[in-house]
Amino acid sequence: MDARAHEPERERLAAAQEGGPGRLGFRRARALSALRHLGPHRAGDARRGRVARRPARAGRGEGGAQGRAARGPATLAEKPFSRRGWVFEIKYDGVRVIAERRGDQVKMLGRSGEDITARYPEIAEALGALAVPHFVLDGEIVAYDESGRPSFARLQKRMLLSRPRDVAAAMARVPVRAVFFDCLALEGCDLRKLGLLDRKECLARALPPAGVVQAGDHVEEHGEAFFEAASEMGLEGIIAKRGDSPYTGKRSTDWVKVKCQRRQEFVVGGYTDPRGGGRHFGALHVGVYEDGRLVHVTRVGSGFDDAMQDKLWPQLQSLARKDSPFGDTGPDTRADHWVEPRLVCEVRFTEWTADGGLRHPIFIGMRDDRKPEDVRREEGREAESEPLPESDVASDDAQAGGDGASDGVPSDDAGDGGAGEARAGPVARGGAGSAGGERVVRLSNVKKTFWPDDGYTKGDLIGYYETVAPLMLPYLRDRPIVLTRYPDGIKGKSFFQKDAPVFVPDWVRTESVYSKDSERDIKYFVLDDVESLRYVANMGTIPIHAWSARSGSLERPDWLVLDLDPKGAPFAHVIEVALALRRILDDLELPGHPKTSGATGLHVLLPLGRRYTHEESKTFARLLATLVQHEKPEISTLARPLHARGGKVYVDWGQNGHGNTIVAPYSLRPLPGAPASCPLKWSEVNGRLDPARFNLRTLPKRFEKLDDPLAGVLGPGLDMGTAIVAIEERMHREGPP
Repeated sequence: MDARAHEPERERLAAAQEGGPGRLGFRRARALSALRHLGPHRAGDARRGRVARRPARAGRGEGGAQGRAARGPATLAEKPFSRRGWVFEIKYDGVRVIAERRGDQVKMLGRSGEDITARYPEIAEALGALAVPHFVLDGEIVAYDESGRPSFARLQKRMLLSRPRDVAAAMARVPVRAVFFDCLALEGCDLRKLGLLDRKECLARALPPAGVVQAGDHVEEHGEAFFEAASEMGLEGIIAKRGDSPYTGKRSTDWVKVKCQRRQEFVVGGYTDPRGGGRHFGALHVGVYEDGRLVHVTRVGSGFDDAMQDKLWPQLQSLARKDSPFGDTGPDTRADHWVEPRLVCEVRFTEWTADGGLRHPIFIGMRDDRKPEDVRREEGREAESEPLPESDVASDDAQAGGDGASDGVPSDDAGDGGAGEARAGPVARGGAGSAGGERVVRLSNVKKTFWPDDGYTKGDLIGYYETVAPLMLPYLRDRPIVLTRYPDGIKGKSFFQKDAPVFVPDWVRTESVYSKDSERDIKYFVLDDVESLRYVANMGTIPIHAWSARSGSLERPDWLVLDLDPKGAPFAHVIEVALALRRILDDLELPGHPKTSGATGLHVLLPLGRRYTHEESKTFARLLATLVQHEKPEISTLARPLHARGGKVYVDWGQNGHGNTIVAPYSLRPLPGAPASCPLKWSEVNGRLDPARFNLRTLPKRFEKLDDPLAGVLGPGLDMGTAIVAIEERMHREGPP
């Protein structure tokens, strides 16, 4: 933007330079000047000679640099700091972009990996006009408001457009720029192993300091002054980075964000009716994911204008559902309206309250570049005067070879627990992660405690999955798998992972499945062998959830499941309902196979043999659930909302369907005692059954002599037609349920 627009600020900067406390006063003035002009600040020519000689040693070939760029997220810090060797940048209020040019071809990817090139043609054109024909850059697309500040609200008017006619019309109304702060590859050289300041020097040579595409600004060492200037400007915050840090693409304390305003993304799960002349809705119910479930945080009722209400209203209506997606964490009210949790919004607030809510929340805008399942509560860490400690904090954008501290093949560095190498047989599909014809998983942090109350470590987790692999793999092989990762154990943060990162070795099988909800392909893990199982365990995966259908026949499941969920009910009632179900199955001459859920419930699986569709499976499951509830109405229910169950066992038939998963047989659970989902004989389903007995230590011993009682679920499927005739006869005898 035109620097002349800020002449009054220049006078203030001059005064600050004259009256400031020595060198710090001058540094602060320079930080203010840099922010107000959003212009270039270079580290000096002394480094240029060194950088000019280094790219050749950095690694030839930028191939795959865009695909392997994980758009690494920064760790949140509680307060700003100043430190020698650190670089401080503006935290732009825009959308993240990885831009690649190969000759005449320009491609831009958003944070979720989607191609956004067509949304911002002026940026693509400017990148294509640069003198450098080959590069991969990391940056932010921004739109500025009238005062020269990045405005996410303005950018939103461009983010969701896809038709060329709409994009062309919006270009004049809402011009955008791309500010790049990192250079991953340049002229055939992979620069990611170079230090940040060296990469910035390369970036400065590739891009102009201003224009539609430009090199981003930075200040060295004096982060507190930079933060104060950013706060005065009303900016979102700053990013602090170690000047010598390589580009790893994973979350670490080498990159730290400090926010001037408290703000983060939340998942929309419902809305209230308008009050006092409101247009469509009064407030949004929002939440975050914790331990795999959506937890209600607050209602957000301010910050919406009429245009936003008009835009959001059709989306809310199209996602309507009857029950709350927040489960028992949401408000117990029937007056509000609920939606499928597929929308993400950004909210500004003053602080988190003691009960997990927000104080003074204000809606900022919608974030279509975020996956709902990735939204977690952002926790700040204190940034002390000493260097920040190394961290194993992981992200689902992280490189997925260890528990957040490694790349495609887990780190040789043992961290706090020592590293080991696990080798197996010949590689069926060669590539990254293979050495000398063998599949190699270098185990990391194996002594890290994962179950603090029990003393079980990450090494125990990996060892367990290696031991039970012969029993477990038949239920995993050929199936899309969903991981839940706990990089710091069960008391640390966790996150779902559906998409396999690009960094996994190519001997770890993946399967791309189109998701209607996400409107894109999801690349699922498929765990066919013990090496792949060991690999995901080394990533900090505790529970493993599996589809009921296999690759090649994803619309025809192998099993049907009824989940007996006792939340609020005694486990004795679960046993009673399970035995009632068994009597019904016996009467219908249907096979049923029980297992513990690994938590407080029981699963009963029926073999389908890939003979029926998901819809047929779901309909039949509902019919069986209705028969069970009719048999035990005093202790069982089909009501899903927790508040509507009345302390009864929920007979959940809804986990049957395309893309639905259950915790896999033999999977561990992230609960005290390290319980496992254990297959049972029907003779064990009685008043003496204690699911906690089956855990990381005891379950392998149990099956040293016992055959898998669940094996029949992978056998020939039941005859649904004959069963329905038997149900009709039963209803004729006993009356309809």
